Amino acid sequence: MRIAVPTVLLLLALAGAGFASYAFLWRKDPIAIRVQGVEHKVASGTTLAAAVQKFGLQPEAGDLLDVQGDVLRADEYPGRILVNGRVAPRTTELVAGESLRVVDGLDRREPSTSSYVHVPAGMPANPQFTLARTPGEQELERGRFSGKIVPLGFRATGPSRTPKAVALTFDDGPSQFTDRILAVLRRMHARATLFVVGRLAKETPQLVRRELAAGMEVESHSYSHPYQPPFDRQPHPTILREIRWGRGVLARLGPAPTLFRPPGGSFSPYVIEAAGSYGERIVLWSVDPTDWKPGMTASRIARRVLEAVHPGSIVILHDGGGDRAATAEALPRIIRGIRRRGLGLALIDPERRGPG
Repeated sequence: MRIAVPTVLLLLALAGAGFASYAFLWRKDPIAIRVQGVEHKVASGTTLAAAVQKFGLQPEAGDLLDVQGDVLRADEYPGRILVNGRVAPRTTELVAGESLRVVDGLDRREPSTSSYVHVPAGMPANPQFTLARTPGEQELERGRFSGKIVPLGFRATGPSRTPKAVALTFDDGPSQFTDRILAVLRRMHARATLFVVGRLAKETPQLVRRELAAGMEVESHSYSHPYQPPFDRQPHPTILREIRWGRGVLARLGPAPTLFRPPGGSFSPYVIEAAGSYGERIVLWSVDPTDWKPGMTASRIARRVLEAVHPGSIVILHDGGGDRAATAEALPRIIRGIRRRGLGLALIDPERRGPG
């Protein structure tokens, strides 16, 4: 049987129209999902694995930390990608309205044990304002894996004792004035404790090495010295990072710090705890001549220090953060005046002095 050509064309057209209608009825429109709180469109049938790749979702893993906050094992605790708040297989097909959220792994501290050690010579306060020490029992925490030890609480067993000495401390360096101050200290056979800014120490490591070679004590004054808002009001991750990074720089140049002076002297229970987690104790001061203020003269700086010092005083001066020529000029008079009062010059922690 023959079929006319027009008839064949008509049948083909009808078949094509029917297929198009079928395809239209079964076409899968894009669906809306939320990724990290933002709405996106994806093809229907998209799997979790495909969405992870499409949006570059990559949770950070948490580290296993020792009792001082240093990394024992990196990436020990993987993060997760949650679908509607729950873990789902990567083969899961996403449906409209679902929400994807990245949750980073948390850092965890190693397990530890604690014990008490009798300290007959006494312990300074935390935060420390003077050189006074109190005999008692120091609680120590020892990491199970690292074996590192950090101090915890302290129980006094007797009255405090104050040495006939004064501690000179310098903040905000190193800077172009640090060598001038070191020259005075060496010439007058005096020791001092320098609380250095980690970023500046990283930029001028030779100055920190000279401080240590001169027999000075070098401790931490944070990494970048944030002070707006005050340090104790900074976000907790920022506080931890400032302590950790500052510590890391100094540990590469010499002994790891055991003392921390927060920028501006701003502290809180959390700052004390955060520093303690890295094995560092807070040290402040009892005498402040405000040598950092513009217009301060050498004679005025020296007079303010000598009018206020007494046994056990901790004096704050500055070798960085501005023009410190007046401080360097005042230093010989300050040292002579302290010694004329029958007082010595001491480090905050005598065991932490450099080899010089």
